[in-house]
Amino acid sequence: MEPNGRPHVRRRKEPIMKITGIIAEFNPFHNGHAHLLKKARELTGADLILVVMSGDFVQRGTPALLSKYARAETALLCGADLVAELPVFCAAASAEYFAEGAVRLLADLGADCFVFGCEPEICADFPALAAPLADLLLEEPPAYRAALRSGLSAGLPFPAARRNAAAALIPEGAGLLDAPNSLLGLEYVKACRKRELALRPVAVERIGKGYHETASALRAFLSKMEPEAPACRYFGPVRETVPQENAVQVLEALSGSMPERALAILKREAFRTFPVTENDLSLLLSFQLLNCSPSDLAGCADVGAELAARLFARRFSCFRTTDLLQSLKTKEVTYTRLSRALLHIVLQISQETQNSFRALKHSPYTRILGMTEAARPYLKAASLIPVPLIRQPARAEKVLSGAALDFFRQDIAAAELYRRLSWERYGVEQPSEYERRFPVIPL
Repeated sequence: MEPNGRPHVRRRKEPIMKITGIIAEFNPFHNGHAHLLKKARELTGADLILVVMSGDFVQRGTPALLSKYARAETALLCGADLVAELPVFCAAASAEYFAEGAVRLLADLGADCFVFGCEPEICADFPALAAPLADLLLEEPPAYRAALRSGLSAGLPFPAARRNAAAALIPEGAGLLDAPNSLLGLEYVKACRKRELALRPVAVERIGKGYHETASALRAFLSKMEPEAPACRYFGPVRETVPQENAVQVLEALSGSMPERALAILKREAFRTFPVTENDLSLLLSFQLLNCSPSDLAGCADVGAELAARLFARRFSCFRTTDLLQSLKTKEVTYTRLSRALLHIVLQISQETQNSFRALKHSPYTRILGMTEAARPYLKAASLIPVPLIRQPARAEKVLSGAALDFFRQDIAAAELYRRLSWERYGVEQPSEYERRFPVIPL
């Protein structure tokens, strides 16, 4: 037992090489991400920078702006050595589920630490505050539970009620609980302590406005494509209403907030695969509402009986996804929670499936999205890794069986849906998941 009464963390065998992990979406990649990759190598002396990255659907419950292949290529060109896909069951889940799936995969792949971006005002205090806050959220003592119930009874959304309850017991941690990046870092620490994983957190101070600069320029790009559409939470719906060359020129505004290689990939993919938004799911969502009973809907991850009843009542409505989300939004339910619920209905991911995936001790498989030459020694020693590495999906059935194969097939189906959404919009056919070749980026 540790001095604080918690069990010893599970120790791995000696690592093949010094591996530093990063958990990311890179949606899209910006200068802050490039800084994080650079500092990760500097601070940890890593032989290998391993990125666990969301696939084609992300934590907000939306399709990724760019395909996972374009984002993986960008990461490898800008400092990563190996990119592994975080399966959709946790990639498009709550922060708690997302964090658990990601740190489990990092540990399975041999990482001994993970690096994440943290707000400047809290970065120095993070190491001292993260462990006690994580333990509080894991153990939920009576005083915490009483404060949480009080917040929920007052009509607060769960994240706000949880934040207030934790801050009431550890006031010095309020800053960490208020900052989105450090709050996600706390979820990583909490997940490691819950699963007894010997992964050391390393906080790196964020620089610049990063995501917000990039998002602003992308909104301008999309407004050129559909001037009459209001900006929505995820960059907005898209229609090709102006000549391609005019809209792509707007992407030049990103030259100050993205590395050149990342911007080049964004321009290359514009009007070919990029962008895809939640409104591209509208017809599929409409069909699922017509085809599912209230109990079917309630069984989907993040839905539940109350939301299922509200959705079922709208099954004959014509809608775009963003409009439906606005009509469903209440004070108690966050927009992001609703987005994830609708995505799970489209993908038919049940709460039971998500819980089963989460309960596994190890990741059932690891899909490799790409690597540089620096990762070859790592892959040569892959027999020491406790999970199957999938480099070519067409060969997955030779190494997976049972529940692992079922999970993989559902993951592949989600990726194939994304590919078809992109093709429906732009008419540019991309290789299927089973036709993809394993990419290696030269150093």
